[in-house]
Amino acid sequence: MKPEKKPKTGLRELLSRGDLIAPEELAAGMRVARITVYQWARRGVIPHLKIEGVIRFDPADLLPWLESKRKAAVKLPGGAPL
Repeated sequence: MKPEKKPKTGLRELLSRGDLIAPEELAAGMRVARITVYQWARRGVIPHLKIEGVIRFDPADLLPWLESKRKAAVKLPGGAPL
């Protein structure tokens, strides 16, 4: 008998819950490696909380951070997107 797979939680669902998010959950939601999330936190790239050595992410901090990363489409002369 195969073990049941956990349903994948999307980033929107994680952020809408309002609960603090573990690095593993955030990595899965963003579809990046777990080590990437830890590196971003260590380098101060992503807003996070560190409580007694445990890293967590607050959705209220992540939403503005994600929006700040959004890039507008660049249009070439003639209106074609880059």
